[in-house]
Formats: sequence, structure tokens, C-alpha cells
Amino acid sequence: MASLPSIQEAREQLRLHFEVERELATRLRHSTREERMTLVSELYSELYKRVPLHPRTLRSGDKEASKRSITSQLRLLSPFLIPGVSMVEFGAGSGALSKTVARTVPESRVIALEVCVQSGADEDLPKNFHWQHHDGLSVPLKHGSIDVAFSYQVLEHMHPEDVPLHLSEVARILGDCGVYVLSTPHEASGPHDVSRHFGFKLQTFHLREWSYRALEKALHEAGFKKVQPYWRGKTRRSHGLVHCIILALESCLAFLPRALAVRLARRCLNNVILVAHKQYS
Repeated sequence: MASLPSIQEAREQLRLHFEVERELATRLRHSTREERMTLVSELYSELYKRVPLHPRTLRSGDKEASKRSITSQLRLLSPFLIPGVSMVEFGAGSGALSKTVARTVPESRVIALEVCVQSGADEDLPKNFHWQHHDGLSVPLKHGSIDVAFSYQVLEHMHPEDVPLHLSEVARILGDCGVYVLSTPHEASGPHDVSRHFGFKLQTFHLREWSYRALEKALHEAGFKKVQPYWRGKTRRSHGLVHCIILALESCLAFLPRALAVRLARRCLNNVILVAHKQYS
């Protein structure tokens, strides 16, 4: 049995992770869109090689943690996973969630999108499941071919200049009754990546963290007609009041000192969790 790292070793590992990821993220922040078509995959592959104890790598081997994560994500998706559904997951990692949907939803068609190969990705593939690697920008799927799009802790890794393109591409591939379910860290309680151990500034691969107000605006500009917040894992028509409270909280936190705002936000605004509808329903 391997011994646990000492406090000093853990600190050194954290510093290594931060320094490597900050170096790579700086390259990504200053890249052009044309460069990012290949650069995103290259940088993440380099990160996992240079930081072998990266938390994402460690989590991929933790079956219990994976089960908890899948259960949490399915709570968001379950209202839309009807028989015969076509679903695409962005930033699918090992594909664990998408494989679960493919196995459990009758006659479903599930596509997992990733920018670089992850461990366990090619294991135990259902017949109605398909891997699709892409450049992180354009989506290699037909217009109106998808019912449900899903991303979980992905948007924050995209270059801010590319997010409008991503949202427009999602709107393009969704059918008229399609929905985009997404969860991303809330900016008020961040940083949420390794940067948080070294101050309040985003310095690593979380290139932007979002507020409800900013992300809803971006979704509407991309062509989505209705955007709803989740509350306790569900969306309801009655959540209009919840929505107003969230926006009021965001406005109030903006006037507080950063350290106090972060401390308060971590109690109530950890993530932005939304469902965006292609059309009014």
C-alpha cells in the first residue's frame, strides 16, 4: 500500500500543478482562434503528462466518486431523457455519463465529444454510443440532429472569445424542441480551479467563470429563446422568484470586498446551472 504524501510533498505537488497549468494556460489565453483548433488538445495532453497526479486523472480511477458525479448529473438531465432521445455531451472525459445514458435510456443515440483522449474512454462501449473528437470549436454534427446537449464543468475551460461560437453551434445542432443543459462554476465564488490556492485571480485553465446574468445574456444572443435556472436539481415555472433572488444576490456581492464576497458566495452560488431552450415551450 502506497504511503500518503507528507504535507511538504503535497504542497510541492500543488505548486508544480499550478506552475505547469499557469504556463500552458498563458499560451492558450494569448493564442488565436486558428491556433486553438489544434492547441487545446495539445495543451491538455501536455498537462496530464507533466502533472501525472492531476486531480482529474486521480478521480478517473475512483469508482465511487464517478458514481456520485454521474448521479448528480443525471438529476439535471433526467427530465429530458425520454426513449429515443439523441444526446451529445461536451467535454465527456472518459464518457462515463454518456455511456450510462446510452445503456439506460431505450433507443437513445448518444455522442460524447472530447478534445483529447482520456483514460478508460474506449472501454465497454454500448452500441448506441459514439465517440467524436473535435477541435473544441466547431461541432461536427448536422443541423437540428440533437435533442439534448449537455456540458458539466466545461464552459469555464473555453477561451472567452470562443464561447459565443460554441453556444451558436449548440443552438445549430439542436432541433426545434431541443435543450442545452449546462453547469459551470460561478464567478462570485471562484476561482474554482488550482488558482484558488494562489489568490483570487484566474491564472490557470479556468479561462473565465460565469454569472447567471452574463451566461443567460450569451445564451439569448446565441439564439436560445428561453433560459431557466435550476434550484435543488430541478427547473420549474415557479422558479421565477428564485431567478430574481439569484440576480439580486449577484448584484449585491459585486459591491462587497472580494474576500468577503467569495466567502458568502461559496454558501449559495457555487455553480451556474441552467437549461436553455431552443424555442419557447
